[in-house]
Amino acid sequence: MSGLNDLRGVTIEPFRGDLEALEKMAHHSWRDEYGISSFPNLYRPEFVRYLMRLAPDSRHFIAAYRGQEILAFLANIPRTFACRGQNLRGILSCLLVSRLEYARKGLAQAIIKEAVRINQEITRYDLALLYLESGHRSSELIEKFKREGQPLRFLKRMYVLGRVLDLERVAYSESLKNWEKLAIKVWGAHRLPAGQLPEGLGLEELNTADLPEALGLLNSYAGQTDLARVWTGLEELNKEILYPGVSMTLTVKKERRLVGLINYLEHEHLGKRVERWAWLNHLHLDLLTSTEKRAVMNCLLNYLAAREMVGVIEWNKGYYSQGFLYRSGFFPYFRSVNLYAWVFNQVLHLDKMKRIYEVQI
Repeated sequence: MSGLNDLRGVTIEPFRGDLEALEKMAHHSWRDEYGISSFPNLYRPEFVRYLMRLAPDSRHFIAAYRGQEILAFLANIPRTFACRGQNLRGILSCLLVSRLEYARKGLAQAIIKEAVRINQEITRYDLALLYLESGHRSSELIEKFKREGQPLRFLKRMYVLGRVLDLERVAYSESLKNWEKLAIKVWGAHRLPAGQLPEGLGLEELNTADLPEALGLLNSYAGQTDLARVWTGLEELNKEILYPGVSMTLTVKKERRLVGLINYLEHEHLGKRVERWAWLNHLHLDLLTSTEKRAVMNCLLNYLAAREMVGVIEWNKGYYSQGFLYRSGFFPYFRSVNLYAWVFNQVLHLDKMKRIYEVQI
């Protein structure tokens, strides 16, 4: 295969489904890069199964093998986007990982090129979105592709917003320094707020009967943002926001009418100890007042704490006003990712964007 001249015996093919082997390989790679620092276990078998459920075509998940040993992996999740008045066929490209000993042998570059070939020649997508963390090997690789003249466009830098629910457990697992713990306490981000909702407002787990209204809320971001995820039907939405143990959704109702929605992913963070965090995923509270938004978020924090989550993560995606998050004790964290688009449709022109409605993986 092209790009593997120095890797005899290595093949790139559809992922075989060896989830436990993938998780083990990814952990070794991430430990090497991040050391003892905490990182999310994005390769947890149940999470990868969830992603595969969203893209049943086996060509969207590719891996490199030497015999039975998995050496690298890349996932491509199909989606539809609304951008400047038109719908685009796109993918969210994520979970790129390769074994350390192949880092300088062109394996990651080869698997990316194979994914691009599939996207261009077979499935004919308009673009692929990818998140890159500064200083990560994947960022260095993408810079190399840019220097080669590949159509990569920077769209947005996204920063982390965090909320601690159990400071002692977070401090131990994340190896927080004393000044970091003090800063969290000074901010007031370590205490659970009162979880009382205003009269007439209710927070409850999503029922499938609520899916049509939920679809309408989330699709309303099309036309209101620079780039927005668009849902094509109830089945697609149901697969992503209802998956026990991975993707959970709560609804906000007023007089039995759905007026808000919060979807989050349950991620295990691997540090000195494994701890579960909630990553806010799809959120729509625009129909609520500022006071109601804060009350709903405070209620959610108590709900998550009761489920043994130690903290909550969100990103400044810009598709909704986040003032109520700060009022509920969220604080900016010194970590960021850069969102890029690999443009396959050459008539599509993209530049920097402020408001992106899409999940962060």
